[in-house]
Amino acid sequence: MSDTTAKRPLTETATEQILEIMRTSSLTAGDSIPATGDLAARLGVSRTVIREALAELTGRGLLRRQQGREGIFAVPGADQISMVFRSQMDFEEISLRQVQEFREGTEVGAARAAARHATLEQIATLSDLISSLRLASTERELVDIDIEIHRVIAHAAGPLFGMVHDGMAPLLLTQRLAIWRSYLSGGGDLEYAVRRHFDIRDCIARGDVEGAAEAMLLDLADTRLEVEKLPDEAGVPADLKRP
Repeated sequence: MSDTTAKRPLTETATEQILEIMRTSSLTAGDSIPATGDLAARLGVSRTVIREALAELTGRGLLRRQQGREGIFAVPGADQISMVFRSQMDFEEISLRQVQEFREGTEVGAARAAARHATLEQIATLSDLISSLRLASTERELVDIDIEIHRVIAHAAGPLFGMVHDGMAPLLLTQRLAIWRSYLSGGGDLEYAVRRHFDIRDCIARGDVEGAAEAMLLDLADTRLEVEKLPDEAGVPADLKRP
């Protein structure tokens, strides 16, 4: 048996043990974890095993390594989630239609949960953002506002919805740009789109759980109509490709 094979279970065990230490130590983002030597002594393994375990945790986004310091505890955020989604989307060649189905699955649920949990501040922010759609002077500005509207709804729904939205938002930019361009170039009425978003806001503000879900579904049904007019991603204009 090679050294690599023999060490693998030990490294996996050490990784889980270090995770447990991090959980029970009430660490917050930016805190240092115990020194490598201390962890090795505490867990009864070699420094090499500890280094391999720390490398695994760094790869998961739970640690950052900084020169002159031991590992620093980090909370995985949108960047890590976005990288995972981007890799999967590139590998699987996911189309705009599949992205639309993902949106319908997550954003309707987010609207429903937001109607339960949204704060007055979040509802006021939604009102301001939706109104600002009327003032957008470029497609990109329109899309940025639209993404922010859905970001507020996702975060009002809860941390998991917010985390998924923030991880996916950069990857949804292509789809949203293509949809808005198709809608507006086809004579779509911006005021109609604004009213659709206000319908969602109104249901969330009333705490109307099913109404919010229905309003979001209607908005996404309009979006689906535009998606059906578009080719799959391979046919999207070059200026709309993912950055």
